[in-house]
Amino acid sequence: MNYVLRMRVGHHRRLAALLRAAMPAESVAFLLCRRAPSAAGVVFLVDSVIEVEPGTYVTQAHNIASVAPLAMARIVQQARADDRVIVMAHLHPMTANGVEFSEADHLGNRRSFCFFHRRVDQPEHIALVWNATVDECAGLVYLKDGRVEVLNSAVVVDNEHWREFIPRRQAPKERFARQAMLLGAAGQRRVGAAKFAVIGLGGTGSLVSLALVHHGARKLVLVDDEVLDESNLPRIPASAPNDVKVRRKVDIARDYALEHAPDIEVEALMRHVEHTSVLPFLVGCDVIVVCTDNTTSRAYLNQLSQQYLIPLLDLGVQFSVGDTGVVANEIGRINLVRPGTPCLWCTGHISSERLAAESVPKAERAREGSYLRGIDDPQPSMLAFNMEVVGRGMQILLGFVTGLFAQAPDAYEQRSFLRPRAGAMVRQISKVYRPGCPICSAAGCGADREMTVRRRAA
Repeated sequence: MNYVLRMRVGHHRRLAALLRAAMPAESVAFLLCRRAPSAAGVVFLVDSVIEVEPGTYVTQAHNIASVAPLAMARIVQQARADDRVIVMAHLHPMTANGVEFSEADHLGNRRSFCFFHRRVDQPEHIALVWNATVDECAGLVYLKDGRVEVLNSAVVVDNEHWREFIPRRQAPKERFARQAMLLGAAGQRRVGAAKFAVIGLGGTGSLVSLALVHHGARKLVLVDDEVLDESNLPRIPASAPNDVKVRRKVDIARDYALEHAPDIEVEALMRHVEHTSVLPFLVGCDVIVVCTDNTTSRAYLNQLSQQYLIPLLDLGVQFSVGDTGVVANEIGRINLVRPGTPCLWCTGHISSERLAAESVPKAERAREGSYLRGIDDPQPSMLAFNMEVVGRGMQILLGFVTGLFAQAPDAYEQRSFLRPRAGAMVRQISKVYRPGCPICSAAGCGADREMTVRRRAA
C-alpha cells in the first residue's frame, strides 16, 4: 500500500508555527484529513490544523510532550463529527535532519492511536515526527486492525515549487548523472519517485510521455481511448506504419517506456478519462499532464486536480484555418495550475459553449444543417510546434518538481509560432480568479463534492 499525505502551503506554515512555538521544548499539533482511496493505496488531504493549547499538556520538555486526555477527546469529537482522519504531529526540537520516531514515541503512539481508533471509525490514523525546522518528517500509518505501515510521502502541492518532507536517500542512477548536475541529486530522486499521469497520447501527449521517461520518471499512468490512425504517424515518434489501426496509442507509449527503462512502472488505460474506473489511478498521481484535444476531459481534469490537490500541467497547441484556407489563429499554451490557484475555468481555457456542444451526440453534431456541424473537423497539427510547447512544458514541470527554479502561480505562458502577438513570440499572461468560481474554491474537498463533468457524448 502506498500512503500519501497532501497539504497546502498555508497548512504547513501554520503547523510549523505551532510546533516551533514552544522550542526548545517538544510540542504537538493535530491535522484533520479527508481520506481518498487510490488504485495503489490511500491519499490523505489535509483539511485543517488544530492547536494544542499550552495549558493542556500533562508533560512538556525538550524530549517529551504529553497531551491531556480532555484535549485528545476534543480532537476525537471534531474528527468524528467531520468524518476525518486524525494526524498527530510532534516536533523533535534537537534534530536537524534524519528525524525518526524514538522508542518513547512508539510507546505513546500505541496508546494514543488505540484511543483514536476506538472512537473515530476510520481505517487509518497517522503519526508524524518533524525536525527542528519543520522541513523534514517521518510518518507512520496506524491501521484499525493494529498493523503499522510507513507513510510513503508527505508533500506541499501549491508552493512556488514542489516540497517533499519525507526524504529519499538512494543515489540517482549513473545514466542521469549529467542531468543531476542541474537538478541536484535530491531533485533527480524526486523525478524518479513522482507518479505522472499523461492524458491523451496524441501529438503532444506522446512527446510528454517520451520526455518524462528520458528525464528519469519511473512511474507513469497513461490514458487514451483511441487506436493509432494514419494521420497520427507524423506526430507520434514511436509509431510505425504497421501500427495503423492495429495498436492503441497507450500501448505504443507504454512499450517505448518499457524498452527504454525496464524498471519503469506503467499503467496504460485505454479508456476515456472521465470513466469512473480511471479516477482511482489519477487520485494516486502526483502530477497530471493534460494533452487532450477536447474540452470535456479538460474540464473534468481541472475539477479533479483541485479537489484532490494534484498539480496540473495543461499543454495546448492550436491552429485554426479560415474559409480561405489561411491560418487564422495560432497559439501555444503552457499552464501549470496548482490547487487553490486560478483554475482553467478562471483563465478562460474551458469554454462552456464548447463543453455544451460536446454533450450532444456526435451524429447529431454532424447532421446536415446542424449549427454544430464542423466542430469535430481535424485541425492543423505539426510535430515541430508540438515539440516546442512540450519542451518548454517539461522545463516548467521539472523546475517545479525539483525546485530548479521558482514557478509564479499567477501567470501562464503563451507562445506564438508564425507571427508575434503584441510584439512578442512569448508572453506571460496573468491569471486571476473568476468571481464565484466553484472549482478552485473547492480545493482539497476530495470526494465530498461530486464530479460534475460527465463523459462527452459518443
